[in-house]
Amino acid sequence: MAGVNLALGHCHDYGVDGQFDPVVIRGRRRITSGFPLQFQAKATTRWSMDEGHVVYDLEAKTFDDMVTRTDDECTLLLVLLCLPKEQGDWHATASHSTVLKNCCYWHVLRGEPCGGDTTKRIRIPEGQVLTPQSLLELMEAEKLRRMQSWR
Repeated sequence: MAGVNLALGHCHDYGVDGQFDPVVIRGRRRITSGFPLQFQAKATTRWSMDEGHVVYDLEAKTFDDMVTRTDDECTLLLVLLCLPKEQGDWHATASHSTVLKNCCYWHVLRGEPCGGDTTKRIRIPEGQVLTPQSLLELMEAEKLRRMQSWR
């Protein structure tokens, strides 16, 4: 729905699970724009909601990998699928629908590496739901950020 190509994983786990590549029309051809947005995907039942934020304990090594990226590198987006506590509630199918509960939240992590800790508690504003529209906005922001860094 967002009009992007999705490239998933590689054979080795180097901290990036995939990337979104925006598709643009140049002339009469559809091509990727050259402004990808990479992501690290997590799915969990160990999350909570607190004062308008999704609270999740991310592995410290993953947090450190994400926050130590430089401004010259592609942004690495955290995509967190917050599943219901009971596995039987995760997914439902019928002849007219497939439903996956609950939703994915996105977050760009900033800050100092936490070092030796085992986890780092993160708080994601509950409005940061990953939708086709929010993905397009994130990709446009990434394009603008990278274009400004070239000047």
